[in-house]
Order: sequence, then C-alpha cells, then structure tokens
Amino acid sequence: MDTMVVRIRLPMPPKEIDTMRRPLMPHLLLVPIIPLLIGSAGFAQDASLPDYFGFSDADVIKIGDSPGPMIAADLNGDGLDDLMVLNNSDSRIEVLYQKKDPVRGDVEEPTRANEIPDHWRYRRENIPLADYGNAMRTLDADGDGDLDILYASRGRIVFLMQEAPEQFKKGRIHKIRQLEAGPASFAIADVLSSDGADLISIVDGNVTVWPLKGDDLGKAVTLAAGQKVKGLVPADYDGDGTVDIAGIIPDDPAPVRIWFGQQRDGSRNLGAQVIFEMPPITVFEAVQLPGEAASRIAVIERASKRIVLYDLASEQVEDTGNRDASFVVHSFEDPGNRNRTQTVVDINGDGLHDLIATDTRANSVVVYRQEPGQGLSTGESFPTLSEVGYLAAADTDGDSMAEVFVLSEDEGVVGRSRMDETEIAFPKPMSISEGHTPVSMNLVQLDDGPKLAVIAADKRDHLIDLISMDGTRESIELGSMSRAPDTIMAVDPDQDGHTDLLLFTREKPMIMLQATPPAKDDAEEGAEEGAEEGVDSKWTFTKLEKEDMGQFGLVAKAASDNTTTFDIDGSGHAELLIADKNFVRAVRYEADPTDGSSPGWQVVKQINTDDPLASLVSLTTIDRRIVAADKTNNRLVVFEADDDGRWRESEALTVRGFQLGPIYGGNFTGDDQQSILAIGDDGFAVVRLGGERRSLEEVAAWRTDEERRLHYDLAVGDINADGYTDMVSLDAGEQMFEIFTFNADGDMLHVTNFKIYESKLFSRGEGREFQPSQVLIADLSGDGAHDVAMIVHDRVLIYTQ
Repeated sequence: MDTMVVRIRLPMPPKEIDTMRRPLMPHLLLVPIIPLLIGSAGFAQDASLPDYFGFSDADVIKIGDSPGPMIAADLNGDGLDDLMVLNNSDSRIEVLYQKKDPVRGDVEEPTRANEIPDHWRYRRENIPLADYGNAMRTLDADGDGDLDILYASRGRIVFLMQEAPEQFKKGRIHKIRQLEAGPASFAIADVLSSDGADLISIVDGNVTVWPLKGDDLGKAVTLAAGQKVKGLVPADYDGDGTVDIAGIIPDDPAPVRIWFGQQRDGSRNLGAQVIFEMPPITVFEAVQLPGEAASRIAVIERASKRIVLYDLASEQVEDTGNRDASFVVHSFEDPGNRNRTQTVVDINGDGLHDLIATDTRANSVVVYRQEPGQGLSTGESFPTLSEVGYLAAADTDGDSMAEVFVLSEDEGVVGRSRMDETEIAFPKPMSISEGHTPVSMNLVQLDDGPKLAVIAADKRDHLIDLISMDGTRESIELGSMSRAPDTIMAVDPDQDGHTDLLLFTREKPMIMLQATPPAKDDAEEGAEEGAEEGVDSKWTFTKLEKEDMGQFGLVAKAASDNTTTFDIDGSGHAELLIADKNFVRAVRYEADPTDGSSPGWQVVKQINTDDPLASLVSLTTIDRRIVAADKTNNRLVVFEADDDGRWRESEALTVRGFQLGPIYGGNFTGDDQQSILAIGDDGFAVVRLGGERRSLEEVAAWRTDEERRLHYDLAVGDINADGYTDMVSLDAGEQMFEIFTFNADGDMLHVTNFKIYESKLFSRGEGREFQPSQVLIADLSGDGAHDVAMIVHDRVLIYTQ
C-alpha cells in the first residue's frame, strides 16, 4: 500500500477555544463505541460502502494529564510499529512497544504504587525528559541502524540517541531563538540533499530548514512567507520526485504557500514560494493516492466547514484587464532586514537579468542568478565589506561581466569587486577625497563614460567624487548639508544632450547638478590649449536647489524609488517620470521656455489612475508601458498609450499576500515573457505578465448536513485493508468519526460516521469539545493492517482492524 500521510491541524479561532475548556476528569464519561468490521478485500460499485468499514476492537490505554503529541515508528527494529506519546505532566516519553504474538489478558501486575498496568498488546517503557516537549520525530541520526529521537522544547532542539537497544541517552542540544515548533511545525524530510534528511520547523514565523549531520544541525535555510507561518507540511505536490514544503497561514487571503523542490546537477534546493488563494482554513493535509506521483491537498474551510480536495494544476496567465497577479516569491537570505539594498544587472553576461542584494547581517552580497527556463534561482553569498549600505553594478569595462561596487560607511571604504564565471571577488578599495567619509553612492553614465559617484562628508561639509574606472576622480563641492543625499541619479531633464545629476535626500528637497558649458572665454582658452597640449574644454556642474528651480512643487515628491526616465512623447528625449498620489507625471526642465511659460519644471504629460484613492509609491517601465505600484490597493497599475497617443490606465494586477516595494521591469522568468520584479522586506516577487502559472483545481468537496458538527482534524490511511486510500475526520460538536474513501479513479466518497465516545459536557449554546486531540493511522496491532489511534483527554484510544 503506497500511501504517504502528512498533515497539519491548525488552531481554531480564539473564541472557539475559549468556549471549549477541557473538563476535569470527574465530569467525563468515556465510552468508546466499536463499529464491527464486516470485512472484504474490496467493494463493488453497487455495494453499500459502510458494509466494508468497521473495527474489531478498541484498546484504551491511560497515559496522564494532557498527553501528546504521539508518533508511531519501529523504535526497536523488531518489524513492529511502536507508539510514542509525550507525557509532559510526568516529564517523559511513554513508549508502547508492540509485543510479538501477544496473548489477550496476559498482563503483568504493577510492582509499584500508582503504577499504570501494561496493556496486553503493548509493553510500556519510559524515556525521561528534562524539559517540556512540544513535538518529536524519529530518525537514525548516527547511522547505526537504530532509530533515535529528536524532540523540540521551548527554544531548544534535543537529540536522544539510542546507544543500545531501547536505551536512550541525551545527545546534542541546539538552542534556537524564537523556535515555534509544535506537532504542526516539526518535520523531517529530504528537501536540500539527495543523501540525507533535513529538519524543518518554524522560527519567528518563517519556515526554516536545517541539514542534519549526525546530531548536528547544518546552516539554516530560511523561507520567509511575508506573514507568520503557523504550520508546514512537506510532500511532493507536483509529482517531480522532489519534496516540496507547504507553509500554512490559516486566516490569510492566501493561506497556502508552497516552496517547490528543485533538482539540478545532482543537488536539491527549494525554489520560489507560490501563493495560493482560497478561503481561510483550519486543517491542511497532503494525501498521496496509490499510483499517483503527486500528493493531493485536503483542507477544511473555516467558514463553510467544507472538506475540500485539490489537485495541483497549471493555467494560462490572464494578460489583459484588471485581474489577480500571477507571481512567485523568493526569500531573501536575511528576511526582515530593512537595511538591505539591491540592484538588477546581468552579472555574468548571459543576456539574462540577475538580482544582487546585500546581506548586512552576514556581511555579504547575495547573487540570485537567472537560469534559462527556470528564472531567478537560490541566492549565492559572497563576502564583502561590513555593513554595506550602498550597492551598484554594471559592465563598466566591456568584458560582459559586471563589476560590483559597494560602500561601507561603517568602515569608511568604497570598494570594487570583479566578477568571474563563478564568484565575486572581495572588493578592492577605491580612492576618495582625503579626510572625507563616504556616505552614499551610485554608478552613473556621464558624457565621458561611467563614473562612480560617491557622496563624501567631512563633518557637515559634503562633496561628490566622480571616480573614473581607472581611479582618477574629480570633485564637486556641495557645501554644508544637515543630511547627506541618499542617492544620485544621472538624467538629462533639460534635454540639452548633456547628463545632469539629481540628488535625492529623505525628507529634503531634491537638488539638481546641472551640466554647464564652460564660459566663452574659458572655452576659447581651452580650445587653444587643447590644440597645443591635447586638453579638452570641460563642462562643469551648477548646483540648483529648490529656490533656484521654478515650479519646484511639480517635482517635490521625486525620490529614488518613484522616479525614472521615459520618453513619453516620442520626441527622442527622455523625460523625468515621477509616481505620486494617484498619478504618474512626466516632466522636463526648461530654463528658457519658447512658449512664454515660466522658466523651470514643466509637465509634459500626467496620467491619472482610475481609482482616485490610489497611492503610487514606485514605478518602472517595460518597452512602451509604464508600471506603478499602488500601495493603497497593493496592485500594479499599467499605463499605455492608445493608437491616438492618449495615455491611460490599461490594466491593474492585484498582488495578494505580498507587500509591494521598489519594482523593476524586464524578463525574470527564464523565458521571453515580460515580468515585474517587486522587492519586499522578506523576499522578492516575480510577477508574470504572460505565460503559465501554477494553480489549485478543486476536484472534490463534502459538507455535513448536521449544523452542530465542526470537523477539525483529518488523517489518511487504508483503514479497511482493501488497497484503497481512506481518510477520516474528527468532529468537535458531537464527537463523530467520519470515514471517506477514494476509488480507483481517485474520486472521494463519503462512507459513514459513528460517535467515538459519550461525554458528559454541559454548556450553554453550541458546545465544542476538541477531543480527541490527535488522530493517527498506523499498524499498531502487528497484522499488517492500519489501525486508528486517538488521544482522548488523558488516554490513548486505539481502534484495531
């Protein structure tokens, strides 16, 4: 029977949990009900399905107050699955070892006071714990052929090594800050390598994966979803033979996030996060049917109470009109870091755009290369200066490989790194004006070639060093400034054919350094000297501040993220493009207008969004399209000109589950489809404007007709030994046990239900008792058939086939 079982039960809403206080044992009457097994190896199409389901016996085994969670595994290697239950009230793991050929009624009497007698089918042993256990898993950590135990407690992951048969000793302890491990967030699966297991849990709301090396944890890989993940389920959802990870955010508009596994050149890694929208859910389960490579997805919807089954599918991306965006999300190496800077460049000369970002926590730069047919790949880190605050990159020497420039104000160094086919070298310092500290920079293309523009400070005095690639430099004095500019942009806003510089400073007016020709006498003198000595007359830069530029209010909101250049009128000269409020405005600077207008900034074109409440915060361009990020509605607004040249909003793409920041236009999906790269705090999203995307297709759904019932858990297995996969569900309203099965075509069929136990629980209104607290399906009777184990209050209830 090839059935893989992985599941997560998510927390119910606080108001429901509060109304369901666990009753004290004197008020509980536990009477398990045993449906009889009619028995058959299969069923015909015209048979009554309930006739083929039932159980032969019910074992009740007392554990202690608030036990669980529990897992099943062959702990002592005798070929029989054993049951392990965390008993935190007595600080131990209780192991119920299956007996070989047990005899009903053959039970040894307790030898100590208050000792719980064994069950005739199981032999009870205890493994002491020094702390509270939240979750546990088994694996052969040291490769000796015996299973060891790995458990999570508050901020710690602990190995219990089986040094001799059924003898466990505490191994290595790993302290993990903000560890959020629990039954729904602690798993072992092979996701990062083909020859070893990995531990998967949640740290500070992010899915975290550690390669396991004996009882050691390798370097953590963090998968940030942008929201706090509450549970995770590893499974192969696309059937490609690699393990994927589903992260669950129950009440989010997109509660299911899947990182798909990838295998390339013999190594495995996890790709971008794919976000799936559906109603809020309380349960997520991965269900693998016999003969199907891909696991299906089963969920319980919170509001509708439906049990819904999904298949992973693909569909064409809509490419016109207002619509939901199709996108995937990649995690940064340092999720949540607000001091990150990034740039887009073809780093290795293969014609594809790559992303480079800083990781100031690790003092490295991270390259996310684009692979043909794959898109942007997992980041690769390279050492760099400490606390890098600025990053720029371009092919400045024509060898097709980009050079990377970094600035560390902390170390007072500007450095240049050269790129070869495999790595970025550690940056070599570049010379700036003596006695000054570099505070910001950018790479600019001036009339005489590329320059590294570095703003440097000596106390309150600032200047710009324009450094050529051969190390020579010239300086522009900026004078005394209360705050250094954040960035520099090279543009030609006055459209005179010479590049000017715009300086953007947070919460300060923009400054323009306008390229100015030499004075006539200086030009003539320079020409004479040039004829004699080969010296060219040089243009200089004139500093224009707010009061020096007419109509400055038209560009007052210009900043690095919401400003770019674009030839909006097709004149062959690019205008300055600014996104603000609900409009995109194209402007140019005219010192001497020919139409009698006031000198200064002039609006060439303004395009308004259809929504007057929109708030545009960043923008980019793709060919003849303008794309702006709308913070109010978290969408990408696209503007285009019609055949008559009239510009207007043409479409809008709502991005659900990812907060938009700076955006870049280009090709980022490994093909020729245009896309948008959006930067967030935890990761970056690649938004497709065409092509195909992954989707979930609803293939089955079921809802009870009994309004009092509330299903809150799912489990999968073959509970009647007929070779078909079955699924069970637990109900908090009437303690009902629902049974579903899947036929040869994979159709989900509801079979029957029965009450698990009678409980004397009295409450006003609609009572909810989330008991059993856990359900597990495994062979716990040694007959090769799946049994059902449940934790009910202080004991384990086992239905055997």
